[in-house]
Amino acid sequence: MEYLASVVSELTERADVVVVDDLEAMFRAHYGRLVRALTLVTGSQEAAADAVQEAFVKAHLHWRRVQRYDDPVGWIRRVAINKLRDESRRQGRKDKAVQRLQGEIRDDGVEWSDGADAGALLAGLPRQQRLAMALFYVEGLSVAEVASALEISDGAVRFHLHQGRARLRGMVEDHKETPR
Repeated sequence: MEYLASVVSELTERADVVVVDDLEAMFRAHYGRLVRALTLVTGSQEAAADAVQEAFVKAHLHWRRVQRYDDPVGWIRRVAINKLRDESRRQGRKDKAVQRLQGEIRDDGVEWSDGADAGALLAGLPRQQRLAMALFYVEGLSVAEVASALEISDGAVRFHLHQGRARLRGMVEDHKETPR
């Protein structure tokens, strides 16, 4: 019995082995090492820290069950690794979707039949007129849908569209008069 007590005492004095009797002590003992190890895998200390923190939160939520495991730190490690894998898969799907959608996007510069840049002309309008014009003419929304999106009345949308068209007419006429 004395031999066993001396072994336990020796193990608790060593820095790399910690006898853990609660989650807080386990967190202090293993958090840094888990983050460092997973940082090497992911290349991102922030992602590794997030994964390890989430794993410890899950351990806290299920602590009565987790503390009875033979290796609760191993369970936490596995949860953190799974979190990183899920995030990697999610990012891969996101990147593929963005690439696929970028292939479908048309050229940003929209020119009118006379060569005027529609984006530059719309940029000269006040914000509400620009929003109303873009949503109505480019997005194809109805007056009611534009009103709902901008949280203004239908009459206000009609006013902004009317004012926007009037300003654009003036800008287009100025553009036509300017020699190229």
